[in-house]
Amino acid sequence: MELKQNSGQAGVQGQQQYRQQEQTQQQQKEQKAPQKKQFAFSFSNDKELDKELRKPRSRAYMEIFDAIDMLSATDEEIIEQLKANMDEDTAEEFAEMSVEELLEEIKASFREEFMSLPVEVESILQGVLSKCYISGCDCHAISATGDILEHYDAKLPMPANLEKGRKVYHKFPDCRCVEVYTDCCRVIAQDSTVTKIDNDEI
Repeated sequence: MELKQNSGQAGVQGQQQYRQQEQTQQQQKEQKAPQKKQFAFSFSNDKELDKELRKPRSRAYMEIFDAIDMLSATDEEIIEQLKANMDEDTAEEFAEMSVEELLEEIKASFREEFMSLPVEVESILQGVLSKCYISGCDCHAISATGDILEHYDAKLPMPANLEKGRKVYHKFPDCRCVEVYTDCCRVIAQDSTVTKIDNDEI
């Protein structure tokens, strides 16, 4: 009886040790797996995003700022000058559009420009600043979805999330626009090339 009892106890203890080993191994697997996946996904995602945003902007994207300029210009002389700087076909196309049609064209161009990004552009892009021709204003802001947000008086502050973009814009007054992101600003030159300026450099 004593031998059988000892044997039974040894068997129970062995089973308990086996279960504990299984549980420990399972916990180690669960702890390791998510960390590796999350790190790999995050690194890959950020790298792909930065690569896409460094690419020169498309012609269609650059042309929408001509349309925005036309909407903000009130002086006929400035309007004629803007038309003269445009591609002839583009100038004719814009001239035939109503204000509502121009606004829809701007939105469509924004959607197409950023649709290849691995994230929703609204989650990273705070707005886009470009020159404003309204008297007293220095720039206007366009949302990540292409809505014209506001024309900003040069003497008044902008929303905090866009103010850094204004600083960059004044450093590069000849640029086409400044894209304001959560971690940086990207200056889009007249030739569509992109210069990234991190927040700590602004």
